[in-house]
Amino acid sequence: MFRKLMAAGCSLLLGACATTVNEPDAETPSTVDVTDVPEGAEPALESGELIDGGVIVDGDAPATTIALTGSATDLLPEMSIEMSRLGSRVAEGGDDHATLARIEQIWERIRPEIERDRPELLNGLGATIVMARTAVERTRPADADKAFSLLTDLVDQFTGDG
Repeated sequence: MFRKLMAAGCSLLLGACATTVNEPDAETPSTVDVTDVPEGAEPALESGELIDGGVIVDGDAPATTIALTGSATDLLPEMSIEMSRLGSRVAEGGDDHATLARIEQIWERIRPEIERDRPELLNGLGATIVMARTAVERTRPADADKAFSLLTDLVDQFTGDG
């Protein structure tokens, strides 16, 4: 967080130093000249938004998602990895919403296959997703850890190791 604030402050200071405003007169509209920006620096917008590589940085924009491919056999281990991270992210105030979103994306991708091929595991896997949501919504890392423990057992059953 501190680094983001420092980067924002530096960008604003550098941009403010590098921006020249021409005084308007009756014939010409007000303009901003950003052609004299120091090498390696980028101008800041009047609104204070940061610019990254010529693109306005929107901290509220959703993260780009990549379409999930693969079978449940391929994606269940990935879901387990994400679930294993969730408890600590909830406890430490990390990016628990993004982790939950990834878990839910994987679940949506593999659910039809589980329903078709291993319906006896459907309710248990669905319960882990509900527990993960509860962990994030109510800031309960223990629920995320419990969901991970249950998910591990279910993945073992799915792969035949349990």
